[in-house]
Amino acid sequence: MSKDPMEIIGEKGRIKIAHDILMTIARHTAEEVEGIVSIKGGLPGGIIELFSKKTSTKKGVKIQNEETQVVINLSVVVDYGAVIPDIIKKVQEKVKSSVESMTDIQVSKVNVFVQDVVIT
Repeated sequence: MSKDPMEIIGEKGRIKIAHDILMTIARHTAEEVEGIVSIKGGLPGGIIELFSKKTSTKKGVKIQNEETQVVINLSVVVDYGAVIPDIIKKVQEKVKSSVESMTDIQVSKVNVFVQDVVIT
């Protein structure tokens, strides 16, 4: 499992951003979307095998390094009665936008796995 930070090289030097920062941004952004109850640890069986050694994990959020981009994987719990495809699309858009605007790291994909539906 890679703990290597993402690196941005600019005119005045290098910036390294730890995966924990990306995971925190992704988690908080996803939890702000109406219909998301929580971010839940763990991914469905078999999904974890898709990830390479370049993956960092923290309670329901996984970051996978690509060359110059990252893939963000989220496991969520949604509110009963919510339109799941609509909520997931909002999560994907907002997480991608937040991570890219706060860190200048490109996000190639935001995969969202619905782990549970609860009545709140």
